Amino acid sequence: MARTPPIREGWQAGQSQAQGVALPADARAEMSLSNRGTGSAVSKGAAVAALALLLLARTLAGAADMVKFETVTLDDTPKATINLAYREGVVAKHPVILMLGSLENDKLPEWSTGLVDEGYMLAAFTVAHAPDPDPNRRPVWLYFDARFAHSYIEGGHRAATDTPRIIKYLESRSDIDRAKIGWLGSSSTGIPGLSVVTQGPKIAAIVAFVSTGAYRQWFATWHTNKLWREDGPANSSSATGLWPETEALLDKYDPILHVDKMYPTAVLMVSGGDDKVVDPATARAFVDTARPYYESDPARLRLVIYEGFGHNLPADIVRMYAEHWFHLYMHPTNPTPTRPKPPSDLKESADQTQINAGKHKDVVGAE
Repeated sequence: MARTPPIREGWQAGQSQAQGVALPADARAEMSLSNRGTGSAVSKGAAVAALALLLLARTLAGAADMVKFETVTLDDTPKATINLAYREGVVAKHPVILMLGSLENDKLPEWSTGLVDEGYMLAAFTVAHAPDPDPNRRPVWLYFDARFAHSYIEGGHRAATDTPRIIKYLESRSDIDRAKIGWLGSSSTGIPGLSVVTQGPKIAAIVAFVSTGAYRQWFATWHTNKLWREDGPANSSSATGLWPETEALLDKYDPILHVDKMYPTAVLMVSGGDDKVVDPATARAFVDTARPYYESDPARLRLVIYEGFGHNLPADIVRMYAEHWFHLYMHPTNPTPTRPKPPSDLKESADQTQINAGKHKDVVGAE
C-alpha cells in the first residue's frame, strides 16, 4: 500500500500577524538623542543605521527564543497525530521526549519548560484506533471493571506497536538525535510506556510516575484496594472478573514478562507510598523482576517511593525527576554517566559517601 507523506503544520508561540515592528523603548530614546543638536546628516544617518542593526539583532534573538509548535499527521491506517514543541537554534539535534496525548497550541506542560529551553523536543502523539464495535464492552472512565482492565493491557500493547511509526517519522527529520529518544508518562500515560520499553523499539530512557509494569498484579490490587466494581455489567464469572481475552493478552504482553529485553534503557519510576490506584507494591514487583538484568549498570534502574503521598505527586517532583533523568541519560551534549566502581569493602563504601574533603572518621573523631 502506498504511504502517504506526513502533513505538517507549524506555528510559533507569540507569532504576530502584524507587519510592522515597534522600536523598543531604549532604542526610541537613543534615536531621540541622536537627533538632537546640530549633528550632520551623515552622523544622524549612521546613528539610525546602528539602531536599525541593533533592532534587527534583538528581533532575530527574540525569534530564536520562540517555541515552535508543529502538528504532524501520519495518514497510514490507523491515523496518527503528533504534536511537537521545541526551540530552533538551541542545539543542532534535539533529544526527544515521547508522550501519549497532545499538546496545547501555544503552551508547554509546566514540567517541560526548562527542558525545552535547553533544546529538548516534546513529541506527544495519539493514534486513532477504532473503539470496540460492541458499545457494552467499551471502558467507562474510572469504572474499575473488566472493560477498564482490558483497555489497559490492550492500550499497552498498542503503544508498543504504534511507537515505531512515531520514531520512524522522527528519524526522517534532520534535527533530532535518534540515540536520545525517551518517554515520560504519569499513570495512564506511564503504564503503557513500560510496555513500550519492554516490547517496543529501544529507547534511551523513561520516567514513569505513579505507574506499573506488572499489569496482572495491578489488576489484583483493584480488589484488595476496593476499587473493583462487582456490578460491572461486562465482568466475567471468573475469580478475577477479567475476560478470557484479557487473560490471554496478559499471558503474552504483560510488561513484567519481558523485562529481560529492557536493558540498557534507563528506567526511573516514582510512586506514592499511599497510592491505592496504582499500588506501589506492583511497581516494586516490576523493578525487582528487572533488577537481575541491570547488574552491569544498576544505576540505570531506579524506583523512588514517596511515603505519605498517594496517586498525586507534587508538581515540583515531576519537574525535578524529569529534568534529572533526561539530563543524565539524554543530555543534548554531555555523555551518559559511566558506572562507578562498586566498593570492595566497608571502608570504600564509607569513603564513597563523603560529600566533601572531610573524612567521616575525622568528623566523628575516630582513630
